[in-house]
Amino acid sequence: MPLKFQHRSLPNRWVQWVIKHPILVVLAWVLLAVTLRVAAPNWKSVALDGDFEYLPAEMTSVAGGRLLDEAFPGERSRSQIVLVLARNKDKESASEFSKTDRTVGYDLLRRLYHNLGVVSWRRAIESGYQGGPIVADSSPEPWLNLAKDAFDASISADEKFYEQIADQVPDDEPTLTKPRMAIAYWDRGKLLESIGGFPEIVSKDFEAALVLKPDLPSVSVPIDERAIDPWRSMLDVLSWNDPVIGSQLRSDGARLAVMQLSSELAATGNIATVEAVKALVADVMDYSSRYTEPGIHLEITGSAATGGETLAAARDAIRYTELITVVMILVILAWVYRAPLLIVIPMVSIGVAVLVSTSLVALLSDWSMREVVPWLDMRLFTTSRIFIVVILFGAGTDYCLFLISRVREEAATADWLQACATSLSSVLGALVGSAMTTVVGLGMLWVAEFGKFHYTGPVIAICLLVGLLVCTTLTPALLALIGPASFWPAQIKPSHAPPVSLMGDRNSDSDSGGIWAVIALTLTRRPFLTLFSGLFLLCIPAAYGLKNEKSVTYDLSSQLSSNAGSRVGLRLLSEHFDIGKINPVTLLIVQPDDVDRKTLETQSKELAKQIYELEGVLTVRTADDPLGDFSPSQEMGLLSSAAWKRRALRNHRVSKRYFFSSVQPYENRLARLDVTMDGDPFSIETAATVTKLEQFLIKKTESESSDFSGATVLLAGTTPSIIDLRSVTLRDNRRIKIVVVLAVFLVLLLVIRRVLLCSYLIVTVLISYYATLGLTILFFRFAYGDDYVGLDWKLPLFLFVILVAIGQDYNVYLVTRIVEEERRLGWVAALRRAVMRTGSIITACGLVMAATFFSMTASAWLPPIAEAFGFTTSSNDAMLRGIVELGFALGLGVLIDTFYVRTILVPSFVAAIGKWRQSREKNRLREQATNASS
Repeated sequence: MPLKFQHRSLPNRWVQWVIKHPILVVLAWVLLAVTLRVAAPNWKSVALDGDFEYLPAEMTSVAGGRLLDEAFPGERSRSQIVLVLARNKDKESASEFSKTDRTVGYDLLRRLYHNLGVVSWRRAIESGYQGGPIVADSSPEPWLNLAKDAFDASISADEKFYEQIADQVPDDEPTLTKPRMAIAYWDRGKLLESIGGFPEIVSKDFEAALVLKPDLPSVSVPIDERAIDPWRSMLDVLSWNDPVIGSQLRSDGARLAVMQLSSELAATGNIATVEAVKALVADVMDYSSRYTEPGIHLEITGSAATGGETLAAARDAIRYTELITVVMILVILAWVYRAPLLIVIPMVSIGVAVLVSTSLVALLSDWSMREVVPWLDMRLFTTSRIFIVVILFGAGTDYCLFLISRVREEAATADWLQACATSLSSVLGALVGSAMTTVVGLGMLWVAEFGKFHYTGPVIAICLLVGLLVCTTLTPALLALIGPASFWPAQIKPSHAPPVSLMGDRNSDSDSGGIWAVIALTLTRRPFLTLFSGLFLLCIPAAYGLKNEKSVTYDLSSQLSSNAGSRVGLRLLSEHFDIGKINPVTLLIVQPDDVDRKTLETQSKELAKQIYELEGVLTVRTADDPLGDFSPSQEMGLLSSAAWKRRALRNHRVSKRYFFSSVQPYENRLARLDVTMDGDPFSIETAATVTKLEQFLIKKTESESSDFSGATVLLAGTTPSIIDLRSVTLRDNRRIKIVVVLAVFLVLLLVIRRVLLCSYLIVTVLISYYATLGLTILFFRFAYGDDYVGLDWKLPLFLFVILVAIGQDYNVYLVTRIVEEERRLGWVAALRRAVMRTGSIITACGLVMAATFFSMTASAWLPPIAEAFGFTTSSNDAMLRGIVELGFALGLGVLIDTFYVRTILVPSFVAAIGKWRQSREKNRLREQATNASS
């Protein structure tokens, strides 16, 4: 039987082809999904992480980092893990670091230094070392020297450790690392044997290793075959045990060991590194804490620890979100339809959409990074997957619900295939319109300067387009194939009215629509009262949200829950040390012309004196004072202990090639200083201090009388990166808000074609955004209590874009139905019928979307609930607050749009405009009648 349409338009011809050839449609999607899945790389292999890496290239911190890489190749520490061995000061037990506490410290150091030695030796081999004496100034030279020093430090710590436990050695079978570091003696012997010239030490090392572990030769793995991946980014280990720099890393109650890493703080590899360090710490505490008094703590913190735990929390959040999203969708579909196949059809459609879209963007990203397609510029991020899954499941389910509800309505008066075709044709415009508001809104993030915004929005938009295509082709094709049995156990036959659980009676304007008939009647009777009172109530939280929109935090550590390891370690560290000292600001000054090294040193020393006098500066580290131990103006005698210490520091491996570059064209031109600030590196107050420092330096370069006139000044480090990130994202916020609002307004105008109504819809969603933001701030202020420092800095922008875009979906569904009904009814009847016909299904759609967004909060509540029932969820106990906050805000915003804006504000506005126009028309007719009678 041929399908009938009122118009033979292109969309209708498309609909007709889909309904007539459902098998071909299904096979095409299956083939496409399989092909893309096979061709696309694994998501993890192309997904990127980090924030600072994606700032614009011209930003000071980015340019400073790039200069460090060029001037000090292979030696730049991008992040660090700080291990804090201490007792809590606020505990009743003694907080002083005791002699027996050193046992735990020596056990830690012997293991850390051995790992450093192995990694450094491997790095020398990768640099071309094949054996023989160390060649000065060769690529392997620094790594071989570091490997030797690290093995020496490991063995030294091992000897001190054994002195502490000699009378208490357990009877356990010896291993490579317990009770002695047999493997360290063996590895040092092998290294020195390869270098040559140390026969006596080699012989003693091998002898000691075999005494400690007789079967060591058979169980030891050659150095170039060892699995060192978690430790590969280690550049150095600085510890309290160092005779030269150790004084900076110990206090009365604590000791520090600092692992310097080559990886950026949010590099994906830091997850494995942090997990490996945590495993090492647990092993140390399990083995050595028995030798000292209870109350000793060994915690990790530092930028890499924070970054690694943040990424691990994001990984867990993705897993929890995907699980809870699927469960929630299944529950809602079961509740709405109570029909097994109507649960399967949307889930299959959305599953195909997720598979195809994620494979497609992964493939495109891989092509972009490998420059397979020169003009293609696309990147994926780990957390992008959360948005893709949530939005695809939410929007895809909404599309399916809207289509299926219309099929049920149409099947009451037409045969099945005609009902499918008519339904798809009727809702296609609304689905495309609602989808395009989201696609265009998210796509506008392309104008952002910040890389994460710039790439994430268009990627989600592409995935949503795939989801729309699937739901308007595969879903109706499956319905056409399965037939009326889709609604089993319900019976759907022509001329047989469908159940009213979703839609109400098609041929009646009576109260058969239930609650929606009551709402429609109330809104059309008192539109002005409901409109103005509704707007007033929503404006109260909106005013609070507007006032506090910029009160966000850029503190990466605050994104983790208070029980996260890195935050526990940071609290322990701050009890004994100034935390600013582990996150200095690196100052780089490049002279326009070459000067000799001595002059450069003198200029640096003089500049350090001036910087030291600035407010908020704690120390200035220079080549003359590598640890910043002394005031730059302090004079000391030639034979004083301070002078001897300075000379020792200048010859330490940490200082060599650290403050001056030996790489052309920076040799005799570049000076490096490290400035430590008084305060939290992430705080606004510290940022203000660093900004003043930068302004001071710029004035120096602009002054013709200055030694640094015409020089280039760049800053690098955590605080300069935070300053740049804040600057860029604030600019992006202003720009993106404007273009998103304009783009969504234009889409609404194309779909609805009514300027006043489209303008009002934009206004309502803006008020809804600020109200949601205000309520979210109030909620988390209460939930976090004293631990609240502000919402995640990414939340306002993502909330704005997604709410402005997705928040229009339900308005489009309602308004397009009003327009459709108005073609044959007056505005009052059209509004009432549209509210009744769409009320239940839009509510169901809103609940689905809100549920999927709320699933982003699963990492906050799922693990404790699962553990209460005896299930183990993850070894990571950190929660990513930013994702939890955004999920809560988005879910709340969708509920406000669904139950308040769409239910009250939009219909009441339409009714008010209709009543106003009706009143004007009556007045016009009355005037005409009066004029005619006169």
